[in-house]
Amino acid sequence: MPANVQTMAYYGEVPWHGLGMPIPKGLNAKEMIWAAGLDWEVELLPARGAQKINRKGEFSRYEIVRVPRPTTKEKEVLFGVVTRRYQPLQNLEAFEFFDPIVGDGNAYFETAGALGEGERIWVMAKMPDAMEIVRGDECLKYLLLSNSHTGDGSVIVKFTTVRVVCQNTLMLAMEDGQKTYRVRHSKKMQLKLNELADFLAITQKVYLDAEKLFKRLARSQMIDGRLEHYFEAVFPRSDAQKKKGEKPLRWRFLQELFETEKDLQLPGVHGTLWGAYNAIARFEDYKQPQQEEQPDQRLERTWFGGGADTKLNALTQAAALANSWN
Repeated sequence: MPANVQTMAYYGEVPWHGLGMPIPKGLNAKEMIWAAGLDWEVELLPARGAQKINRKGEFSRYEIVRVPRPTTKEKEVLFGVVTRRYQPLQNLEAFEFFDPIVGDGNAYFETAGALGEGERIWVMAKMPDAMEIVRGDECLKYLLLSNSHTGDGSVIVKFTTVRVVCQNTLMLAMEDGQKTYRVRHSKKMQLKLNELADFLAITQKVYLDAEKLFKRLARSQMIDGRLEHYFEAVFPRSDAQKKKGEKPLRWRFLQELFETEKDLQLPGVHGTLWGAYNAIARFEDYKQPQQEEQPDQRLERTWFGGGADTKLNALTQAAALANSWN
């Protein structure tokens, strides 16, 4: 694998980034872990220079180390340094959170993999049913789970949709504006199945709210300078640009997408706030033509980095404008 995607598996069509190995549909967590090359664990080892701090033989600091798999030539990989209170979450433990969801035959694992040397792992599960925003314009529902082995936090789940006609990934937020659902766990990081009912209720509400919002955006016509008003809300101009009446290069590129991109000219999408929002999503997913990226770098940016944040902000600003216009 090139650059930052260490390993990856996928079901169905080759992803837009062109990375990964194909797998059959319907794998459980353990099978998906193996298929994606994530069948390894991490352990805590006393950090270099750390001293014992109590009679239990505990140290003040520990290193999170990836354990080489047997019969391989892999070497230990240092992911981070943590205190003695840190409890590692193994890949299988993280993925098993989805097993009750995929086990009923409705949802299924679609992609899984690792970034860097395994410091971040992810799995994406496709949920049943699709949202039809306007006729011929569907969005598929996904849950994107990720876990970091650097000591920075627990397992999180992001709510996303993928617009079928263009494969843009749209990031969603919960009612309180939170970008992710953080899964609580026990001291040993064993995910509790009694949290699943709450999680499924949250998931259903997030997608129901998203569908209503998307349809409201599709009813909002971009008339009377509304397009520039929207771009200003998401990508504000500098004072100098405002004084000169200049449009940033990004605005011009977004307007071109809005007016010419084939999927944004569909009936019910053309000339709407839904189309403008998707112009920004496409801009962030595939970036400016002059800015070259490796596909895997784009994956990290659009799922976990600045691209994901920008798309979520674009949706928040679109929602606010739709409320004021309608």
